[in-house]
Amino acid sequence: MKNILLAVVIVFLAQCSGPGAELKEEANLFYPPPPQRPRIQYIRTIASPEDIGITRSWFKKTMHTIFGSGSENEDRFIRPYCVFFHNGRLYVTDPGFASVHVMDIEGKRYLRFYHIKKDIDLISPIGVVADNSGRIYVSDSVLDKVFVFGRDGRFDFSFGYDFKRPTGIAIDEGRGVIYVVDTLADKVDVFNLKGEFQFSFGKKGEGDGEFNYPTHIFFKEGRIYVTDTMNFRIQVFDGKGRFLYKFGRPGDGSGDFSKPKGVASDKEGHIYVVDSDFDNVQIFTPEGKLLLYFGSEGKGRAGFSVPAGIFIDADDRIYVADSYNSRIQVYRYLREKE
Repeated sequence: MKNILLAVVIVFLAQCSGPGAELKEEANLFYPPPPQRPRIQYIRTIASPEDIGITRSWFKKTMHTIFGSGSENEDRFIRPYCVFFHNGRLYVTDPGFASVHVMDIEGKRYLRFYHIKKDIDLISPIGVVADNSGRIYVSDSVLDKVFVFGRDGRFDFSFGYDFKRPTGIAIDEGRGVIYVVDTLADKVDVFNLKGEFQFSFGKKGEGDGEFNYPTHIFFKEGRIYVTDTMNFRIQVFDGKGRFLYKFGRPGDGSGDFSKPKGVASDKEGHIYVVDSDFDNVQIFTPEGKLLLYFGSEGKGRAGFSVPAGIFIDADDRIYVADSYNSRIQVYRYLREKE
């Protein structure tokens, strides 16, 4: 018994002095580096709820360390893929964990869910969005549906029985619609918030408004941005799916794409594109001219390993799903006066 008590004390001291705290602090890491004027600031890394101040109880962590009860990774990202932020909550799909993580940044609460009903669980959750009521919409590329859960992670209903492979999703709550990329069907399907089909746009091809293996999507201020992955470009549409313009080309130079994935835009209309082969994020003008890029292969604060999804919130904070580093990297766009 004395040995167990001694082990408990040792574990407690180790947990209080561990390295995790450094992930919670803002750091002076900017892109581009001095002497150039900085435009992107690194904010923090989130790999688990502890990184935003949500901790397991001391007892639970101690019992796991001593007796091996529970899983040491039960509340950590394994392979985060898409990310969404709304009303103070961070939503992350994790196909490596077959789960969806929800972190309430301000309320310091954490939720992970995966169960649908009876013996059916999520298998490959890809896209995620949430509406103002807190309902959570998740696409599963293996189950070929979009599943809708309540704020507490309890399954509500599903829709989209004709999908071939649903992946990226975006929401326009003003018009009350959900945009769902169907990668293998080379189109985007549009539903209302009840899951009722409205219309679709796109087909197989290389022309304007046509797709070749589209994957990610982002909606902001009346515009839809779609990553047309195997055409190595971004296509931009209005809210009704009408083609506006495109940019991008295959290659290994600045402004080229190798494997474009996540796409998002900030308040000034700059378009951010994640390239999982280049391990970086490229930033373009609204017209598609390259401004700068940040990130490179690595595990440090400035590194990525096969990044995927990206989301930019109302305060121009940039969330990047750094998939094979098992974390979300958070940055901030610095405006002219900052």
